[in-house]
Amino acid sequence: MTVRVALLGYGWAGAMHARAARSAKVEIVGVAGHNLERALAFTAAHGAGRATEDWQTLTADPVVDLVVVATPNALHHPQVLHALACGKHVLVEKPMALTVATARELIAAARAADRVLAVGHMWRYRDEVIALRDRIAAGDFGRIVRTHGYGIHAHWGPDGWFVDPVLAGGGALIDMGIHAIDTARFLLGDPRPLRVQASIGRGLFGPYAVDDDGLVIVDWDNGVRSLIEFGWRQPRLGGLEAETHVLGLTGAGQIWPGMPPAPEGYEHCSLPMYAAQLADVAACCRTGATPLASAAVGLTALEIVERAYGIGDAA
Repeated sequence: MTVRVALLGYGWAGAMHARAARSAKVEIVGVAGHNLERALAFTAAHGAGRATEDWQTLTADPVVDLVVVATPNALHHPQVLHALACGKHVLVEKPMALTVATARELIAAARAADRVLAVGHMWRYRDEVIALRDRIAAGDFGRIVRTHGYGIHAHWGPDGWFVDPVLAGGGALIDMGIHAIDTARFLLGDPRPLRVQASIGRGLFGPYAVDDDGLVIVDWDNGVRSLIEFGWRQPRLGGLEAETHVLGLTGAGQIWPGMPPAPEGYEHCSLPMYAAQLADVAACCRTGATPLASAAVGLTALEIVERAYGIGDAA
C-alpha cells in the first residue's frame, strides 16, 4: 500500500520531506501554505501534487493517510490536532509543540485516535549516529561518563519566524540545541533526564529577542552527564550539527571524526536520513508499530528544552 502524504509547509524542511518522499516510496498528494504562489512553485519544483492555502481541507481529504507538518512551531499544535481528529497519522517537525503541556495534549489525541504520531528527530536515522550508538552499546568505550554535543551555526543564523519568540517559542536552543540533546540521548539508549542546568545568552551575535548562545547540562538516570553547546552566527564550530563526543572509562569516540571542517561537497543534513525517517513512519502507519522518532522521544526533548529555559519542572 502506498502511503499518501499531505505536506503542510514549503520551506527548507518541507523541501527535504518532498525529496525524501521519492526515496521512501510515498506519494505527496498536496502541499499547503499561506502563500499560494509559493505553494504552486513548490509543487512545480517537487512534483508534489496540488497546491492550496487551505490546509484544513487538504488534511481532511480522504485520500490522505499521513500529514507531514513542517510549518512554524506555533502552528504545530493546532495542525497536528486537526490531522489526528481527521483520522490521519502525523509526522511533525521538532519541536512537536511550543510547550510540554500542549505536546502532552497531542500524545493524548494520537492515543485516542489510534494514530501514529512521530516527531522529526531525523539524526536518529543517520548511519554514523547509529554506528556510534551501537559501539557504545557493545562496550567499546567502557562505561560512558560524559558526552559533549553541538548544535551551532557558524557565520550564519536564521531570520523570519525562527527569531520571533511567539512563532518559534525560543531561539537557537529550540532550533539547534534540541537536535544535539536528542542525539546524545539516542546514543546513550534513551535514558531519562534527572537534572537540567543551563546558561543562556540572548542577542549576543545578532539583534535577536531570542537566545542565540548557550550551554545545557543534562544529568541522566544512567549516571552519564551531557554537555550541549548551541548558538547562531558563532565564529567557530566545535562540531557539526548534532556532533557528539563520548568519553568512557576505557576510550573515547565521536560521530564524525576529523570534522569540522567538512569536505567540499559534503551534505551534512542529508537526504538519506530524511528518507529513512519517512520510510519508518510510513511503515508504522501500515503496521501500527512505534517509529524510532516517536512522540515520546519528542516529548522528552521538549521537556529538557523547557526546563533549560527555566519554565518547566525544577527536577
